[in-house]
Amino acid sequence: MFHEQIKKMNVREQEIIYVAAEALRRLTGAEIHLVREEYRTNMEIYDGEIDLIVGKKKHRYIIELKNELRNSALPAIIRLQQAAEKPFLLVCQYIPMPLKSELKTLKINYLEAAGNCYIHTDDLFIYINDQQVTATRLPVDGKLWKAAGLKFLFAILRYPRLLNGPYRNISEEAGIALGNVGGYLEELQKEGFIANGVIDNKKGIFIQNKARLIQRWAEGYDSNLRPKEWIGNFRFMNKAHHNEWREIPVDGFKWGGENAAAILTKHLQPQKHTIYLAGNRLELMKKLRLVPDREGDIELLEQFWPDDENDPDADVIVPPLLAYADLITGYDSRNHEVAERIKDQYLD
Repeated sequence: MFHEQIKKMNVREQEIIYVAAEALRRLTGAEIHLVREEYRTNMEIYDGEIDLIVGKKKHRYIIELKNELRNSALPAIIRLQQAAEKPFLLVCQYIPMPLKSELKTLKINYLEAAGNCYIHTDDLFIYINDQQVTATRLPVDGKLWKAAGLKFLFAILRYPRLLNGPYRNISEEAGIALGNVGGYLEELQKEGFIANGVIDNKKGIFIQNKARLIQRWAEGYDSNLRPKEWIGNFRFMNKAHHNEWREIPVDGFKWGGENAAAILTKHLQPQKHTIYLAGNRLELMKKLRLVPDREGDIELLEQFWPDDENDPDADVIVPPLLAYADLITGYDSRNHEVAERIKDQYLD
């Protein structure tokens, strides 16, 4: 049984780990005991550490909790497993069947709320794949993780001071309806990402579990907001621009993805160019001599946030949070390393 008191996990995470633990106990007799809620290494922050007790033997795992596992989250899970100092276990409310197969192929241990699991370490092997996922177990994401909610999160992650100002300021910065702000704040608090406290000797609202919120935002952006802003793939008519992209005058657009990372960290030579459009699409295509090409190495997206006049880089690159999301949700391990540099230097 799940014995330990849960203090920091949000309500959804509490439910996921409790239901999964009970399902595993019912199917195998194994028990899960929470050791700690948060586990840190030099490189990563995990959701906790557990003991999986089978018979008289105790097996310890670092855990990561997810509601529904999506394709976009897989690179981050691979990175977490590789960085884990102990055996790693992914615990999810729901995992689509193709991703279960992929996790098993990658030898990533997982446990689903229904009890389906693949847990394989040196001295333990449990594989269950026949438990039906009922409708009540399927995840329901709140409005916070839809497109408008993700714009709201983007605004407060960039400017946490907005949490202690008028709702209208959040509405204007995020470009969302004023009437939605209160609901987003309630949902954010319910999920354990904001709390009331004292900041600079003044009472106010502050963000907590920031690293986890940034990761969830990046995954949500990749799944639910980025596709709405995506215009298409292109290539430069002048092939020399691929390597000489820094010489292109930045007007009506901003560099994102690998280009922004190259400017922010100086540790990357872009193989793919990401452009966020802030002006007229046809004018930009003509100015940069862009040719539509499904296999092209340039991706064009719409800018969804207002410019920050106080940011000296705002005229050239996207905010670091967006550059991080562009990189961390892809499959390129080189980009993951650079994304972590951005996170350490600009987002902590």
